[in-house]
Amino acid sequence: MDEPRPEITPASAADARVDRLLEKVSILEQLFVKRIKDDQAHAAAYNTLYQDMAKYRDDAFRGAQKPLLKGLVLLYDTMRRSLAGMPDGAARETVELHVEELVELLHRHDVERMAETPVRFDRSTQQALGTEPAATPEEDQTVARVVRDGFRWGTQVLRPQEVVIRVHK
Repeated sequence: MDEPRPEITPASAADARVDRLLEKVSILEQLFVKRIKDDQAHAAAYNTLYQDMAKYRDDAFRGAQKPLLKGLVLLYDTMRRSLAGMPDGAARETVELHVEELVELLHRHDVERMAETPVRFDRSTQQALGTEPAATPEEDQTVARVVRDGFRWGTQVLRPQEVVIRVHK
């Protein structure tokens, strides 16, 4: 004998279709969530790669700039020495103008001359070329005079300031 078949009503057919649609929507939702997570992971990896490449590019550019900037600092020294023995007049004014322009050019490349009046000797930014006696213990390790200007390039020392320091014995 035949088993009785369940009666299919329009409501039960609609419920079955709704259940299938809900199942498909759930699958689509899972796919969307997975895709969003994958996209976020790819974006993070791309951002990291972009930052690394930018740092590499900047480091390479700074590395290529450094010898040129050091050469400009040596030119500054030469021009300053020339001024020391030069009499007043038009030629001296011209060299002084060129020194000012050179300092401005260095400034545009983030190179700054160090202060000329440091009080205490600082090994991180200065190089002692010589010593002279200090009159008091308080003057020990103070800068007596600057022999050659120092320069900073951003946060790093491009060339240390060369100084003579006082030493108390």
